Amino acid sequence: RDTMRFPLLDLSLVSLVSQQRFIQHGTFLSEKKAWGISALKAGVSSVESATGPSVLCIGDALMDCIANNEARGWSVEKLMADDSSWTAFPGGAPANVATALCKLGTSSAFCGCVGQDSDGDALKTLLKQEGVNVGLMQRSTLYPTRRVMVTRSKTGDREFGAFYDHRNAHEFADTLLRYNSTATDDDDSSQFTRDLDAILSSTKWMVSSTLSLAFEESAKSVTNIVDRGLKGGAKLLVDINWRPVFWPNTSESEARKSILELAQRAHIVKLTDEEAEWLFGISAAEALEHPDKVAKEGFPQALGVLVTAGEKGASYSCLGHSAQIEPFDVAVVETTGAGDAFTAGFLHSIIGGAELDDPESLQDTVRFAAAVGALTCTSEGAIAAQPTMDQVESFFIHGEKLW
Repeated sequence: RDTMRFPLLDLSLVSLVSQQRFIQHGTFLSEKKAWGISALKAGVSSVESATGPSVLCIGDALMDCIANNEARGWSVEKLMADDSSWTAFPGGAPANVATALCKLGTSSAFCGCVGQDSDGDALKTLLKQEGVNVGLMQRSTLYPTRRVMVTRSKTGDREFGAFYDHRNAHEFADTLLRYNSTATDDDDSSQFTRDLDAILSSTKWMVSSTLSLAFEESAKSVTNIVDRGLKGGAKLLVDINWRPVFWPNTSESEARKSILELAQRAHIVKLTDEEAEWLFGISAAEALEHPDKVAKEGFPQALGVLVTAGEKGASYSCLGHSAQIEPFDVAVVETTGAGDAFTAGFLHSIIGGAELDDPESLQDTVRFAAAVGALTCTSEGAIAAQPTMDQVESFFIHGEKLW
């Protein structure tokens, strides 16, 4: 029986130690290829643990209150009226990327603000347990940790519907991330600056979603942190992450302007096919089929653009190389955090040695990212569902999820 529907990914291309390509042998890996995977799992993490976090993830950590199976198809109003109809899972795009990276073997740090409450405690504890550096996590007594009500369709697709307890979008701790780039020794933020500089000294990539841009204080802070990181030589990946519920008091045109101001500074931009349509009027189908058009019209300064489209797959345009990646066939439970896992898989490969200007390496890198994202759809919870490197390896060997 053919247990592999898609070509085996050359995992040696995401390794720091192995530059040799290996070949597929039926449904198993050659001895050399297995050695390359082992070196990846041991080598990347050991190198990074000695030098500090390789990726700094900036923005929100929150609780996704996701509809239970019996509440699939419910409206957000019905969901909020029945606390037994949903379960709270740790999430938030930057936090998701940070934990997914650590599970794959790439070190990360998180920078954001959560409440001085039980949800904030749980998020900090979880990130630390997964290996994320939380030295830049701030706490607020003014507002609680954000809770987002996430509805689910009959097929598992999710939508961010509203905020818990009918709170306004700005009444949560993540809006209060504070960093004053002109701090002096007398300012409270001077210690934060020293801690930030210590982490940035090892940072190769920064990751930022755009939700923090919806709020004045966090928008200024994210911009200041990105400025400092770019000046220090780090590269920037921006996830467009358009969620209208976070921008209730801002017109779409103003939100689009704010998002593009950050995204057009990025080395890599990740967005969905639908976000390409929202930003540039390029149809979702065309964005997926022709990511080079998205890159040319929207982000000509970037090294590359990644377009994700859920069950339709993904595509990319990097340094003149473009292609589309077919979706992986997995049993979808729900899709929260799949795009963040995709981002983590992509950066894990790049930091591991994959080359954006090598067409074969680039294609394998995006296929690996797509697999990490697909596997995250097979269980509940954006962070809990993220695969380890061993699990991704198993998936590519057997062509199915066996755990």
